[in-house]
Amino acid sequence: MQNKVSYIVIIVLAFVCLLLSMRLSHEGNAAKQAESAEQAKASASESANTKDSWNVISLSTSEQEMFVADEYKITFKIVQKQKEKSRAFALLNESREKVLSMLKELNVDKSSYDLRSMRISNDIERRRDGKRVKVGYEAEQEVEIKLATKSLSDAVERKLATLDFIDDFETAGGLKNADSLEVETIKRTCKKVLEQADVYARSVGAKVGKVLAAEGNSNVNERNSYSDSVGINARLNVSVQIQGRDEPKQSYVQVHQEESKKFLADLFTISAGAIVDGDDREKIYSQVGRVKDSIVALARNLGVAESEIEVHTARIGIRSRWDYTNNESKKNRFKARQFVTVNFTSKQDAAVFLAEIGGAENVTINYVHSVLKNRDSLKVLVTEIAGKKAMVRARAIAEGFGGSLGDVVYVGNNTSYDYNVVNEISYESSARGNSLLGNNRGLSDGVYFDGLAGLLGDGDGGVASGMIADSVEVSSSVNVIANLK
Repeated sequence: MQNKVSYIVIIVLAFVCLLLSMRLSHEGNAAKQAESAEQAKASASESANTKDSWNVISLSTSEQEMFVADEYKITFKIVQKQKEKSRAFALLNESREKVLSMLKELNVDKSSYDLRSMRISNDIERRRDGKRVKVGYEAEQEVEIKLATKSLSDAVERKLATLDFIDDFETAGGLKNADSLEVETIKRTCKKVLEQADVYARSVGAKVGKVLAAEGNSNVNERNSYSDSVGINARLNVSVQIQGRDEPKQSYVQVHQEESKKFLADLFTISAGAIVDGDDREKIYSQVGRVKDSIVALARNLGVAESEIEVHTARIGIRSRWDYTNNESKKNRFKARQFVTVNFTSKQDAAVFLAEIGGAENVTINYVHSVLKNRDSLKVLVTEIAGKKAMVRARAIAEGFGGSLGDVVYVGNNTSYDYNVVNEISYESSARGNSLLGNNRGLSDGVYFDGLAGLLGDGDGGVASGMIADSVEVSSSVNVIANLK
């Protein structure tokens, strides 16, 4: 009997526990629902407050001001197309000498023009049946001339227009004091955008408050300007607070400045070797080896240390496509290649080396690099210049809006991060007319040279020296965020 009573008590207690558990679970769910409702309400309220906090006048404006040019830049290419590579180079050399003679007659100083590196490529034509056919070679060299007067620029233009080997001829005006004129244009654009903001505010019965964000860029439009005038462009996206609508906010200016400077190269790297096609695998492998040995021997004879000569591994493989030459198709089964990289501290020695190997049979110039040994320290110098220019332009924005520049809150070169630091606040000013490249390549990859031996010329290096770039461009990018007071 006692056992039976015990079982009944246990069952009753279990039932009570179950009821309590169900009640607590119900209360917990109710609490969670209430908490979720409160969170949703708070989120909605926050969203409403965020929307209310917009209270801005948002405008975009673009202005261009024209200035009379006080310097002139002429750029063009000397181009020769011939069936034979050696003939193309010979004619290119003759054409260059005609241009230099013409400049001398017009009293254009040597420091006023820049002969860029020569290059050669296959001259390809597409036939009616759709096949691409190599008809010869195209040799070219870029030239840039900077002149101080319009009359001299016109005289050079007239002479160049009579030469049938000149291509991509263009004259652009420039400004010696472009930086200061750009800053003044920025300030005037700021004033104009504030006047526009005031018009929009008054149209809805509001008043203009302080500037919250300024985003935009500016540039000196040399390339697309007339030769006797230069346009300076400024563009701004601006957010201006509506007066009295919400609490005061902090204002920011962000500047992105890119800068490039050229420095005389002090190291010249040449990669050369052989690429040989054929059906006899062993034969073409031996040919490549002989070319490699001759290149190494020449470098040693010029006094290059063993540590500055790097011999790359020879490679040989099966060809996968057909070649078309002079309307005839052929397919060699194998291709072998091997390159040697040599570093020169003397441009003259590099020019001699280039002329000699260029005249050898089956020799290919892979690339020519002009290099700076102290590139890192020069990078520091260019970064400092970019930083100073960034601050000048940031200050121009601040003053253009009637304020002053406060403390810098961020500086770096990570643009993807910068734009997340302060939304919609930036200012960009790109370097004028400069590409952001590293080491200049003296020759395009895969260039083939024939018949250059004996073309070295005078003591300045002649043709071969003209293939090697004198200078190297060093670039840097600086991004700055500062308070606008």
